[in-house]
Amino acid sequence: MNEELIKVPVVELVYRNNTKPSKRYKIVTAKDVHELLVSPFKDTIEHHISTRVILLNGRNQVLGISTISEGALSYNITDIKFIVQLAALSNCKSLIVCINQPSGDIEPTKQDDELVQQVKIALSYIDVDLLDLVLYYEEGYYSYSANGRYENLGW
Repeated sequence: MNEELIKVPVVELVYRNNTKPSKRYKIVTAKDVHELLVSPFKDTIEHHISTRVILLNGRNQVLGISTISEGALSYNITDIKFIVQLAALSNCKSLIVCINQPSGDIEPTKQDDELVQQVKIALSYIDVDLLDLVLYYEEGYYSYSANGRYENLGW
């Protein structure tokens, strides 16, 4: 019998958190989300669309932020699998999806509504809550939850 070793790739999913719980940023309002995102990503906010996910613990403290997709100036494709993967990996309780709008047009679209519905359904399978979708640019933001858009979508 040939006892040759079988070689296969190793897949590692890693989440590292070096912030003490007492020092974690807490999200209370959509304004907190905007403030959290504008400063560290200021260089790219007006350059191209990016989708970022803010991962939260049960006290709405930030566990981390991850960029899950980057697109062109006027479009971006967000893969929901990456959002679910991040949520599972971080063991978060909830999350907020954030999409910067270089044009400054933060009026939600049908595609934004569909993204919210699909993410909410996908996250329900792993018991993670989608708290909000925030569309933002350097000088402003639109929050689905603060504007009652969740209720208008039938939730």
